[in-house]
Parts: sequence; C-alpha cells; structure tokens
Amino acid sequence: MINIAELLDPKNDYVFKRIFGHSGNEEITKGLLQSIIPDKIDKIELDSNPITEKDLLDDKVGILDIKAKLNDGNVNCDIEMQVVDQKDIEKRILFYWSKMYIQTLKVGEDYENLKRCIVILITDYDLEKLKEIPEYVTKWKIREEKYSKLVLTNDLELYIISLEKAKNSTKNKKEELYNWLKFINNPREVTRNGR
Repeated sequence: MINIAELLDPKNDYVFKRIFGHSGNEEITKGLLQSIIPDKIDKIELDSNPITEKDLLDDKVGILDIKAKLNDGNVNCDIEMQVVDQKDIEKRILFYWSKMYIQTLKVGEDYENLKRCIVILITDYDLEKLKEIPEYVTKWKIREEKYSKLVLTNDLELYIISLEKAKNSTKNKKEELYNWLKFINNPREVTRNGR
C-alpha cells in the first residue's frame, strides 16, 4: 500500500523541488531564503534549468536541486536537500558552488563582474565534521586561518543546515527558520498546530 505521507514528504527530492523550486512558488522560496540569508531579498527568479554547463567536453555536469537568481541576478543561489549521507557532500557542494560562480562571468567580461553565489545545504543527518557544533545552522565563508575574522570576499557563502539538530534544538524555536525546518521535517505537525 502506498504511504501518502512519504510521497508528500518535503525531504523527498521531487517534493522539495516542487515546493521550493517550481515556477509560481517564488514567494514560498523567498520566505525560506529570507529566514536564512540576512540580506533583504527584493526579487527572486527560479531557474528552470538547474544543470551546470560544461566548459569542455569531458567536464563533469552538476545538477542543482534549486537554482535561483536574487535581486535582479546580482546574487545566485543554490538550495540543496540531502537525505542520505554519501560521505562526499562537502566536495560536491564546493563543486556546485564553484561551477555556479564561474558561470556568472561571460566571455570578454572583467572579473569584477562575477556575481555573489550562495549555497544552502539542508541535510537530514549531521555532517561528521560538524557534530561538535550545537547550532543547527552554520555559515561559511573564505577566511584567513590565523585572522579568522578577516573574510577574503563576500562573493562565496555557504550555509549548512541540519534538520536533525533543529528537531532536537531547545533554543530559537520562535525563529522563522526553525518553523520552516519544522515544516520540512513534518508538515502535518506544523499544519495541525498552526505553526
């Protein structure tokens, strides 16, 4: 017998993309992104082609879950939902990040025209390297090792969000992001409780 709850689970790749990546659902995606990214999002455009282009015939192609352009294309965003730990997500997410970044520059343009790229990774498990961090959301940038407050550029930004840690969190339950994660974890509970 088919379990409808499993078929409509937002953690399911297809359902996640239909909720947050489907044209017409820009306001839903904007709400999720605005709960994560501190910058104001005035405009969002969902990209119907989430495939990273090849520059050479033997280049690897990346298929992003959700690709969006924010604020008239000044910021590119990739949102990934990962349920199964395949032990390669750190490298894969950096691959997506770098491909998205280089594709913002066209032939003949100056490097100053490269656009800011944000990757948001939502996992249904804890990354091994982040188990020591109690927060369910971490923000990463390129920083100098000895002077960690010094950020090399704001063009590259990565958020890693753990659904598992959000479920077990005792703080920030009134946060908008917490409510989105609660919905992704169990939409029926959010609907039943009204939040």
